[in-house]
Amino acid sequence: MSPQRRYVIGIDGGGTKTNALIVGQDGAVFTECSGGPSQIQTYGTKLVAASLFDLIRECCKKAECEHENLQSVVMGISGAGRASDRAELSDALRALSLRKKFPLKNITIETDARIALEAAFAGEAGVVVIAGTGSIALYRTEDGKLLRSGGWGKIIGDEGSGYNIAKDALGAVMRQSDGRGEKTELTKKAFAHYDISSHDELIAKIYHEKVDIASFTPKVFEAVVERDRVAHMILLKNATELAELVRVLIMQVRPKKKLPVALMGGLLESENPYSKIVKEKIISSLPNIVVQKPKFSSAFGAAIIGLNAFR
Repeated sequence: MSPQRRYVIGIDGGGTKTNALIVGQDGAVFTECSGGPSQIQTYGTKLVAASLFDLIRECCKKAECEHENLQSVVMGISGAGRASDRAELSDALRALSLRKKFPLKNITIETDARIALEAAFAGEAGVVVIAGTGSIALYRTEDGKLLRSGGWGKIIGDEGSGYNIAKDALGAVMRQSDGRGEKTELTKKAFAHYDISSHDELIAKIYHEKVDIASFTPKVFEAVVERDRVAHMILLKNATELAELVRVLIMQVRPKKKLPVALMGGLLESENPYSKIVKEKIISSLPNIVVQKPKFSSAFGAAIIGLNAFR
């Protein structure tokens, strides 16, 4: 890369993986990289800052780009809803880059929902619904106002997320064990997934070994394909929660024309039983909307925010 040129790094940091790309002033993508999770509440500021810095440097090395070439670094990070968390992460990343002699300037940290909104509509009005490990909905109105619903974390929120789906499924396994719930293939799948042979071992895994709860979500999808009624009801319940996030946002404004809604995040951007149910639920319960694909990837949404600095 020419040292006279300037570039932007856009980063999409989630609870499962982190994607990054380098773009030029004209919006052309030069390279893409991916790394591990970067959720602040789960991994902490120090570890996330180190992971992000390594990813940035790897991306720059791949593109033959020195730190002097970087006009700005913009990242949307899962769990970065509070300004204090964003400031702490920015400070940690800046300090680390100085220690590593690869100083980063103009670091901007947004929520993952904010960059997804930019990616979906490129500045235009619309609602983005994100469901991955966590969940949230964000609405940019015609007059540019930002409205939010959900996204309060796995303990008190994140309805419709991968974590909640898996938690509901494991709860169904225990209800079957008690005799309070229907028989379900989820029990067999949970035992196989966590390499256990009893309900007691499952409890030990969850509470003592703190296994990854959300990793069980794909097994719930498998059970739905196998026509497991309990699994289907779990997906329907969580899809209803996502539709409700959209409904409460729309009710605040009551748009006079069809409103675009984009479904994003690891659970909704791929073809699977859940994304199908969510789309059907939103369309059937909210007649004044149209579901459309996002215009760009979330990482490019972050880059768009950085590119605006050139204008």
